[in-house]
Amino acid sequence: MISNFRANIPRPASGAIAMAAITAILVVDALAPANAATSARMFSSPDYLGQPVAFCLDGDRGCGKPAATVWCQRNGYQTALSYARRSPAAGTELRFADTGNICTSGNCISFSQIRCLKQAN
Repeated sequence: MISNFRANIPRPASGAIAMAAITAILVVDALAPANAATSARMFSSPDYLGQPVAFCLDGDRGCGKPAATVWCQRNGYQTALSYARRSPAAGTELRFADTGNICTSGNCISFSQIRCLKQAN
């Protein structure tokens, strides 16, 4: 009896399935320009002038997102979406993203990654 029930279920024609797939693609394509207008990129071990980027701006101001955003802007992006920090190995020279100066204090930390956002104009 169950097999008879399943046998009587109408199945869509293959043309109907194809039409549904095409409609779904068209809807996604219509939404794509809004998504294509922005892009994000993750940078591992970001550097500036060949050295790791300091976690703060020069003068220990603007730590974290402000320093990451300056670095993103120097690389053609508008803002930092996220970031992570790490303690560099002893003796590693770090550069401030805003001035390019070397961080000389004994407690400089760096970014292990920065994720930047770019919006199309």
